[in-house]
Amino acid sequence: MEKLVYRQNRITRATHWINLLALIILVMSGFQIFNAHPHLYWGHTSEPDQAFLSITAANDDGEARGFFRIYGWQFDTTGVLGVQNTEMGPAPRAFPSWLTIPGYFWLAGGRRWHFFFAWLFTLNGLLYVIYNIATGHLRKFLLTSKDAVRVPAMVLYYLRIRKESPQEAEYNPLQKLAYTSVFFILTPLIMLSGMAMSPQLDAAFHWLPTMFGGRQSARSIHFIFTFLFIGVTFGHVFMVLATGALNNMRSMVTGWYKEKGVEGPEPAALALLRRK
Repeated sequence: MEKLVYRQNRITRATHWINLLALIILVMSGFQIFNAHPHLYWGHTSEPDQAFLSITAANDDGEARGFFRIYGWQFDTTGVLGVQNTEMGPAPRAFPSWLTIPGYFWLAGGRRWHFFFAWLFTLNGLLYVIYNIATGHLRKFLLTSKDAVRVPAMVLYYLRIRKESPQEAEYNPLQKLAYTSVFFILTPLIMLSGMAMSPQLDAAFHWLPTMFGGRQSARSIHFIFTFLFIGVTFGHVFMVLATGALNNMRSMVTGWYKEKGVEGPEPAALALLRRK
């Protein structure tokens, strides 16, 4: 038997989609900012020849080639990163225009987009956290030691290697790991490292760049953790697809989720209560 249950409330659904929009624009505007100086460093130095990571273009026998360099290793990324074909011919560009906001090179514009949606992402995230603390829902998706030992089994289940799911609660161990990592590691570090790059905030809070070992280190951490955030997002999408894309999307759009193995309809009074 199957029945529809009201799983996602209005606040959860609204903040989820707002954060998705904000995250996409933050990443794309961040690529625009990175394009202005496509090198990363540790400490305080900012000389390109001392960068541990660079996305650059070089002239190779009269042909513009794109390269990704990291700790002395170099990879040809022509056609993907480093160089882009334009109406005027090949031009150096770390990330292509279709991955940046704005699409054309405009550092000031990229910063405006980035800062506006950074505030939207932060305030929207705070609303989500405060609401879930108030309702007591937050503790349901925090990872415990009991959950941690079940993470490998949950991975095998998603990969279709294990037939039975080790999930015992509303959120499975892998979901709890993702939520806990995002809430208490990724998001705080991304926010603090972003703040540490602001000269105005550095003047008011001298400890910000110091805690990262310098503004250039903060920039590198901000860049690296952004890709970790992207990885978590793709992992989230994978789990949505692996556990029923249509059912999960219905839940996040309308709030209603189809559960299997439960008999009888949900009482109308209970459904009304869960909507609030």
